[in-house]
Amino acid sequence: MQFTCAKEDLLTAIGTVNRAASKMQKTILECILFSCGETGITLRATDIALSIKTEMNAQVEQTGDAAIPAKLLYEIIGRFPESDVTFKSVGENSMEISCLNSKVVLQQMDADEFPIFPALEDKEQIKLPQCVLRTMINQTLFAAAVNEDKPILTGLLFDIEPGSLTVVALDGYRMAVRRQAAISDIARKCVIPSRTLREVSRIISDTEENVKISISGNMALFEAGNTEIYTRLLEGEYINYKNLLPADCATSVKVETNMLKDSLERASILAREGNNNVVKFEISEKNLEITSNSEMGNIDEQIPVITEGKDLVIAFNAKYVLDVLKNVEESEVLMQYNTGVSPCVVKQENSDAYEYLILPVQLREE
Repeated sequence: MQFTCAKEDLLTAIGTVNRAASKMQKTILECILFSCGETGITLRATDIALSIKTEMNAQVEQTGDAAIPAKLLYEIIGRFPESDVTFKSVGENSMEISCLNSKVVLQQMDADEFPIFPALEDKEQIKLPQCVLRTMINQTLFAAAVNEDKPILTGLLFDIEPGSLTVVALDGYRMAVRRQAAISDIARKCVIPSRTLREVSRIISDTEENVKISISGNMALFEAGNTEIYTRLLEGEYINYKNLLPADCATSVKVETNMLKDSLERASILAREGNNNVVKFEISEKNLEITSNSEMGNIDEQIPVITEGKDLVIAFNAKYVLDVLKNVEESEVLMQYNTGVSPCVVKQENSDAYEYLILPVQLREE
């Protein structure tokens, strides 16, 4: 095998597939498989649960396959000078990699041992712009469960319906729901691992070009440009998120997003000092009073709001509210409440594009 390509193209391709390479050393799964054809190079990496394939242009002198440890290769290529890089097989199990006056010889592993990538049959597909999917992932991923007590909650639910996609994440303390129009004529629900979607968000571009999502059996495939990302789906029954969203509210508060976020960030400085990060909201017709107390001191701020309905006192973990506000793009949000012990819903006024549900913290009797 022998080929020459631009360092920038090579580093991008390696960086893309490297996200799926296993961290276990001295196994074929730590490698990137280079498949050198007549017109270009295909790179593959997998840890079985996640598999990524991408293609790149190259000047091919000799076709063939090579399996090279991903981490080592990425670090070496990254430190090469900005010029073309040449790969050349040396003997049966060595690869010579050169760039200007630099030359490295790496040991290969047996390319025939590299796992075969899954083939999806009877695919059900949905399409939407890459920039839209990236936003949907980033605005929900933070609410997925981190621990493995309920494995199904460590993924995001993709609720696909004709003409739309809804992405849902919840961890028992908060829930994020993001809806968007999409090109789809199917009805299907599946749960995709958070790790996969984190990598999808990093790989896809901030462009209007569509990403194609295919679902088949227990597998999903994301196709964007010349890159394919394969993943196993999580098994189990996801919670019926629609039943968790309140049908109405007793108190509705419209507030400026950044003003509330800034105030909460200040309050949380004291709240996390031995107070479990709890902040209290006292809601009246025109004001939202935010207070927090700890052994180190206390803070009391008032910000203007427009309230419809009853006055209310309620408390939250500041982090959960801040996570929502940091992922909201609108200058104002609507916060809807029923009682001081029932969930709050954060949404956009006159829109259901997103809904965030946050459980309150029970206040101690004073």
